[in-house]
Amino acid sequence: MPAHPLSLSEREEIRVGIERKETDTEIGQRLGRHRCTISAEINRNGGRTAYTVTAAQARTETMRRRPRPCRLAADPELAAAVTERLEAKDSPMTIARELAAGTHGVTASISHESIYQAVYAQGERGLRRGLHEGLHRRRRRRKHRTRHTSPASATGPLGTFNPISARPSIANDRVEVGHLEDDLILGSFNRSAIVTVFDRASRYLWLADLPEGHSADAVLAAMVETMERIPPALRRAPSPGTKALRWPATTTWPT
Repeated sequence: MPAHPLSLSEREEIRVGIERKETDTEIGQRLGRHRCTISAEINRNGGRTAYTVTAAQARTETMRRRPRPCRLAADPELAAAVTERLEAKDSPMTIARELAAGTHGVTASISHESIYQAVYAQGERGLRRGLHEGLHRRRRRRKHRTRHTSPASATGPLGTFNPISARPSIANDRVEVGHLEDDLILGSFNRSAIVTVFDRASRYLWLADLPEGHSADAVLAAMVETMERIPPALRRAPSPGTKALRWPATTTWPT
């Protein structure tokens, strides 16, 4: 259910808008709601021709009641069909789509998330224990995501990197030689690769091949070799207080 569900008075205004032949957008603007909220409310309650305030409100109150019975626990036939497909090692996403299309003779509307929840409940939501063995990752329980106190505290296995948005504005202006960008370009089926080093100001490009594969060690060796071909004064942005090379510069790039 949405955080702020429609009230009875808002449903009355929706019915008035329908009688006035207002669009969903016009009704939503009048109520301060998104047009998709209005459209979903009308469609789930019979459409514009059959929408009534009392029926819509009664349906909402029924859906709010807790606890709600589990779909698979309340429908043994559906649970048996889902179990059969899980034992055949079909994914919950595939099962949900095939049930919606009636591919295997059973037609039902159930989300893949509901199937996952029933599998991980281990016999408490309509499916028998052990069906997690049919999942691709075979996890008995759902893996919880680690929540960090702040996005800045999340670091990968290679440490913390400066984002490209943090580079100095002079690099964006493309007027100072020495601001380099490197990349690893892979060929078809990852069977070939090259390393590129690109100067933002002059657009000069260095290439290095990787005949022995593009492993981390091979890429590092190619980068070291490429950087040695660049004059030391042009390998990085000048330090504060030093004179910067401005483009166009008279420096002759090495080949």
